Amino acid sequence: MQKGKHLKEPTKIPEDKKQKRKLNIINICVTASLFIAAAVSLTLFERPTFSASEKRELAELPEFNAENLFSGKFTDGVSKWYNDTVPWREGFKDISAKINKCMGVSLGGVTVYGGPVNVITTTSAPAAEPDIKPIVTDSSDSFVSDSQTGETSAEENTVTEKATETEAATTAYDPRNEVAPGIQTNGQIIFQQPDGHYRAVSLYGGGFNRDKFVSTVNGFAERLGENIQTYVMIAPCSGEYYLPKNWESYSASQSEDIDYIADNLSDKVINVDCTSVLREHADEYIYTRSDHHWQPLGAYYAADAFCKAAGVDSPALETYEKRVVEGFLGYLYQNTQDANLLNDPDTFTYYIPANDFKCYYYDTAYNFDNRYPFFLQMDPANSYQIFMGGDQKIVRVETDVKNGRKLAVFKDSYGNAEIPFYMGGYEEIYVLDVRYFDLDAETFLKENGIDDVLFTMCVFSAAGVNCDAMEETLAAK
Repeated sequence: MQKGKHLKEPTKIPEDKKQKRKLNIINICVTASLFIAAAVSLTLFERPTFSASEKRELAELPEFNAENLFSGKFTDGVSKWYNDTVPWREGFKDISAKINKCMGVSLGGVTVYGGPVNVITTTSAPAAEPDIKPIVTDSSDSFVSDSQTGETSAEENTVTEKATETEAATTAYDPRNEVAPGIQTNGQIIFQQPDGHYRAVSLYGGGFNRDKFVSTVNGFAERLGENIQTYVMIAPCSGEYYLPKNWESYSASQSEDIDYIADNLSDKVINVDCTSVLREHADEYIYTRSDHHWQPLGAYYAADAFCKAAGVDSPALETYEKRVVEGFLGYLYQNTQDANLLNDPDTFTYYIPANDFKCYYYDTAYNFDNRYPFFLQMDPANSYQIFMGGDQKIVRVETDVKNGRKLAVFKDSYGNAEIPFYMGGYEEIYVLDVRYFDLDAETFLKENGIDDVLFTMCVFSAAGVNCDAMEETLAAK
């Protein structure tokens, strides 16, 4: 080595950069470990086959064969199965629901789901430009449960006394509101009741089809003649009794449309008022909180009113066998995925008659299918389908009542819960859904010796989209 020359010292890495490198390595290792753990979990852990919250069977692993492989159905099916059956699916949905809770519009203690909510106007003509900004008229979280009474009606076609709404308003149907069978989804609201439970309510957009309902039923009753008595019983949905006062301006009056129908029925049709009957029991558990249907208890009070109008026996509620199902989460939960409803599900209570009965199931053209029970075993999430499993069958019920009376019930899904309470008053009952009936209705009733025909459904159906199906069902063929 030459004199005066020195080796260059290695460059020192600053201490902060060393720490940064270490953190980066740790971060990469942790992230990789999480991805590996997730991949292993999604591959090895048990996958669910049924979603209780969505009330459906989850996707199945497709069959492997050459046709499915080369058509692409196999790979598409595997992808769908893999995404639809994630382990701990319900837990992830719970977390998602809690996140979604932050995304609703909350005013006055009420959360609104389902898009913009329009203020309901009081004019009979369509509003040119409805105000879509929520205007809270009362910040109170209270809900309506007090009875509202008025002058009684003396009309011959009204069987029970009819309460007159003091704040009724004629409203125009807004075609921009979405409509789905049985429920008009122009908005759902979720709020906490004074008793601490959470309730979902569908806002009612108004009865755009109420005149069609009246003309359809009146015309059908005229064709039936004198030997078959026609009855109408329209039920309100839960918003009629439980909608918070600060949201009343966003929902039309259900009772006004029900009263309008009753007032315009012909003298050949007997109207049964269940709105005021249910109002007397509004402090009881007569409507589900997570679904648009009533509880069987509400159906009992309505059915009892009909039996009294028809002059048939209506056994006391204590004579029925009471069965309780915990954990029911209905359509309004499915539609909102609200965490409050998820963590506060309904208790569903139904009642089995004490007398003997047999049930026979037919397709919509009245071809015999089989003999099944009326009350079916269902997962708690599908509790409302305990009655006949749904709507798409004609069901004939034979009872041990020997009075010669036969009843035909034209209904929507609301009517399903009523049928058990008619088994003590009629010898034979025909259950017919207005959406699923492919025969000439007049001929069917006359050939089967029907004495009474009851049109029973919720106001969303009677004055809404299901009225179109009813008009087609009852048309002469």
